[in-house]
Amino acid sequence: MNRIYTSRSEKNQEKKKESELIDGSTKPLGDFLKEEPHNENFILDSTRIFMKAFHLLLFDGSLIFPECILIFGLILLLMIDSTSDQKDIPWLYFISSTSLVMSITALLFRWREEPMISFSGNFQTNNFNEIFQFLILLCSALCIPLSVEYIECTEMAITEFILFVLTATLGGMFLCGANDLITIFVAPECFSLCSYLLSGYTKKDVRSNEATMKYLLMGGASSSILVHGFSWLYGLSGGEIELQEIVNGLINTQMYNSPGISIALIFITVGIGFKLSPAPSHQWTPDVYEGVRFVREIPTSLSISEMFGFFKTPWTCRREMLSPLGPRQNFYLFK
Repeated sequence: MNRIYTSRSEKNQEKKKESELIDGSTKPLGDFLKEEPHNENFILDSTRIFMKAFHLLLFDGSLIFPECILIFGLILLLMIDSTSDQKDIPWLYFISSTSLVMSITALLFRWREEPMISFSGNFQTNNFNEIFQFLILLCSALCIPLSVEYIECTEMAITEFILFVLTATLGGMFLCGANDLITIFVAPECFSLCSYLLSGYTKKDVRSNEATMKYLLMGGASSSILVHGFSWLYGLSGGEIELQEIVNGLINTQMYNSPGISIALIFITVGIGFKLSPAPSHQWTPDVYEGVRFVREIPTSLSISEMFGFFKTPWTCRREMLSPLGPRQNFYLFK
């Protein structure tokens, strides 16, 4: 029903209120003007976060220079793939191989430098980590040239394949230098997701689809078990995520000899075991390898690199947990 106005002034006021409504919102314009200080605070907070991230990248970026080379190579490949109508395969192989070789060169030039912890304690650089990073880069540098004939025979998309391999390599490199629980979890997940996509690359093969589903389900289950173990460490240490801070938190809270530590280590070991598929966690591996020949021929080298990174991570974690404790505490910790 149409509203009946008693006076002209009331009608004008109603039209003024309707004109103040913006974008179909129920708030008048005056309410939005009152919220401008909140919007200004949001912009200022966002600017501070961006400047802090830029400051970290500016001063700590040299410590991840090999990783930055791979990121630049990934961006360049995406730009070429999105702007070029014809897929120039030799150029794609050249850019990917060049970025890997440059990363290896930068890694070798950084050898024998003093160990450093950067990015607010989330990343560490030392010679031990660089050995595994070199192995990962070497496996990837050999993997891409050896895959040329296979990709041409199967007539699969070459750009996505190279992107998946380089992204998996990047995740493995960050895993080697991980110094906190979040990076230790996110970096192998970056590798695992690319492995799932690579295993299901031959979409028309029924056995490949079945094997990929098994691989994905087992990978998701192992990741859940792993992050559950990390949550136990996080809670027992008083809310710490860095490895050394976890050790200090366990000492301060007197939780280093509690049953919760054993539960956390069991979950972490089981989660990593299902990802690496050693006995007795290897039942799913034959099905995946039988259904996905692509996994056997191409990304196996990256899986070996992931194995080195995963073995390095839990043993470093255990060494960090054991180092500040005496022999008696060590006995109670793992009894």
